[in-house]
Amino acid sequence: MVLRAVSPAGRAVAVVGVAAWFGGWRLGWEELQLVAGGCLVAIVIAVLFTIGRSSLEVGIDLEPQRVTVGESAVGRVRASNTGARRVLGLRLEARVGTGWASFDMPSLGAGGSWDDIFVIETTRRCIMAVGPLTSVREDPLGLARRSVAWADALELYVHPKITRLAGITAGWMRDLEGRPTNDLSPSDVAFHTLREYVPGDDRRHIHWRTSARLGALSGRPDHLMVRQYVDTRRSHLGLVLSTNEADYANEDEFELAVSLIGSLGVSALLDEQTVTVTTGARPLPAYSPTKLLDGLSGLDRTRTRADVSMLVKRSIPLVRGASIVSIVAGSPVAPRLLRSAAERFHHDVRVLAVRAVPGADATMQTIGSTTILQIGSLDDLPRVLMATVAR
Repeated sequence: MVLRAVSPAGRAVAVVGVAAWFGGWRLGWEELQLVAGGCLVAIVIAVLFTIGRSSLEVGIDLEPQRVTVGESAVGRVRASNTGARRVLGLRLEARVGTGWASFDMPSLGAGGSWDDIFVIETTRRCIMAVGPLTSVREDPLGLARRSVAWADALELYVHPKITRLAGITAGWMRDLEGRPTNDLSPSDVAFHTLREYVPGDDRRHIHWRTSARLGALSGRPDHLMVRQYVDTRRSHLGLVLSTNEADYANEDEFELAVSLIGSLGVSALLDEQTVTVTTGARPLPAYSPTKLLDGLSGLDRTRTRADVSMLVKRSIPLVRGASIVSIVAGSPVAPRLLRSAAERFHHDVRVLAVRAVPGADATMQTIGSTTILQIGSLDDLPRVLMATVAR
């Protein structure tokens, strides 16, 4: 325990003391013996600074725990003396992202308390660790140091910037009742026609009135007719985001792509639509706007050989049942590649491919049955999407 409290500087002083003692003993120099004694005394005094326990209750708070890029969060460090004796002052440290915050806690009497605040500026989307909070005891020369962890780390979610697409997703997506397809189904909500009963049909779908009428006309009491339905597709938005490093020219393109995904997903969720977001490997939590933005906060680009077409292939099982799917990537992905990837989806699924190109003019083009948008700014999205709905 004592050896662990000695800092690297203290170990260096100890080495000098041992060398001085050995040299003084071999050479008979009293001066070196005095140096060795001084080093020993300094280390003993330094270790004494780290001995003792503090009856402290220490914590750290964040308000708020979720911010948007560019906003600030306020942290508060608090400590109180729960013992009957005075606690000497010490230093408290907390990791904030990749840096450190340091606080000098004064001496606290019995029952005394102290707190301090600090501001966390955010410049990029991330999940930032704040803490753990530790108390540090050390001597003035820094020869010995002992740290005690008091509070666990908190997570500060720095969400991407998004824009609200008020009223647009309701027109962009199919209605809540579902849109009929050409796929026949024995059971759904969209009635199509009547047909003759065949063994194996669910008797709950027999139309008894029509069966009785036709049975009376044909003289066949067993002439049964059943309802035939067609499948419908619900208001389900699928969002496929490429995280492949090769699909983006720079980090700004990726940040714009994440913001586009967040804008589409949050707007659809606020319009009470079903949303599935995937990066190909796994779906992100998307059952509420907050959880979706939390998931997007932790996304990073990755190096992979899988192109957009392979990304879509892996995503198809995850977005099954979606009526509209949006594929988002950067400028290195050519429109023809996006079209090729979009064609992997069922012909009844509407596909919207989006290229995030910061600073470029917003454009819209249709290649076959695929609509391809080029978005240069987050502010362009509502206008371009409205033009897509109007077509």
